Amino acid sequence: MVFSDGVHDLVSAHARFDQMLLTANELPFAKQPVIELTTGRIVGYSGVARFDFQGASRLEFGYRLVPEARGRGYATEAGRALLALAAETFRGELLGMVHPANEASIRVITKLGFEFWKQAEVNGYVDNLYRRTFR
Repeated sequence: MVFSDGVHDLVSAHARFDQMLLTANELPFAKQPVIELTTGRIVGYSGVARFDFQGASRLEFGYRLVPEARGRGYATEAGRALLALAAETFRGELLGMVHPANEASIRVITKLGFEFWKQAEVNGYVDNLYRRTFR
């Protein structure tokens, strides 16, 4: 987790996953496991979560993979599947936050149809914000 606060401890990891489950009860394209089909191993997650930005609750689309699963197209494949579900069930805007130096993630988010919006500070980090609208 080079471009974030780093690895979670057990308590914060459980809290994060509990929040993912709550969001999944509300939105079918919420963050959920990415499972490597050849091994059955969970190698990350993809989907949306809520966050506060500029005084409003927004939906942030994201993905995280363990290092050995990166560069294999898993983030793009999982993202396409979840965004297809979003297209069927959601009307509105999704944001993606990417660290400006994370070139691999920039390639993924743009492959997923997000367009660069602006650079902004979010939770103490300066990120590139991308957006995609569903009508």
